[in-house]
Amino acid sequence: ARASGCPAAAVESALIEALRERIASWTGDGVQGSELAGLLAMPGLPELEAMQSPVDPVALFDAAADWRRHLGHQLKDVLHGLLDRTRDDWTRPWPDGQAGRQLTAVAWSWLTAVRDERACREACEAVSGPSMTLARAGLRALQAVEVPEREQALLAFYDRWQSRPVILDAWFSMEASMPRPDALERVQGLLNHPRFDPLAPNSLRAVLGGFTANTLAFHADDGSGYQFMADQILDVDARNPITASRLVKVFSRWNSYDQKRSKLMREAIDLLKSRGDKLSANTQEVVSLLTD
Repeated sequence: ARASGCPAAAVESALIEALRERIASWTGDGVQGSELAGLLAMPGLPELEAMQSPVDPVALFDAAADWRRHLGHQLKDVLHGLLDRTRDDWTRPWPDGQAGRQLTAVAWSWLTAVRDERACREACEAVSGPSMTLARAGLRALQAVEVPEREQALLAFYDRWQSRPVILDAWFSMEASMPRPDALERVQGLLNHPRFDPLAPNSLRAVLGGFTANTLAFHADDGSGYQFMADQILDVDARNPITASRLVKVFSRWNSYDQKRSKLMREAIDLLKSRGDKLSANTQEVVSLLTD
């Protein structure tokens, strides 16, 4: 409803009160905590897109961000209480404290959306803490918020894990998917980063997959995001056909978008198709499935 510009105020108000009651009534039980965290988890963009026709990804992204801010404002007091109750779980060895850490991630996500000072500080500090779950949760919570803690957290994570490629891929993915006005230029910079391995499938997926999750950049009105991905797929296909063929699937729902975006995405697919036999057999097959 928010994506269409017509929020259902009565429904939203009732939902917020129900969430307030559920959060406040949590007793600390681990099983109930995990169930509550699952209940509070917001659907991802692919799930939201499946409920809209034609799909307007930018409107959905903006609506989801606006809803998180609304939740952060309306539930600020109970979310602070939740953080107080879960604090002891932050340093408990897995699997103890797992539910508390999951709920902490939700609270940070909603509170950082309204630039809550406590949540921003805690999320940033978690990046240097002992829990990888909370470190990633902190990064995700700060990702879409323009606050000083975001850059501090990214730098701290990079400095800590720059010599561990498997873990550093999370940093590449986070950087690539971060909504910024210069997102495309930053992704191009990541592809030339000294720690980026263009031959490693995981590194490619981290940067290019991260970019496709960057809604405002990938779905840019001028189609530049689609063309960039098509160019990158062609480049990857020359050295890693399997990874390239999997990347093509980001265009698989091209005809479900609004008319303008469908046309621009189809142009990117046609660019791939125009290479004919110069494409690997793997990538040719996937491209053909998208257009036939």
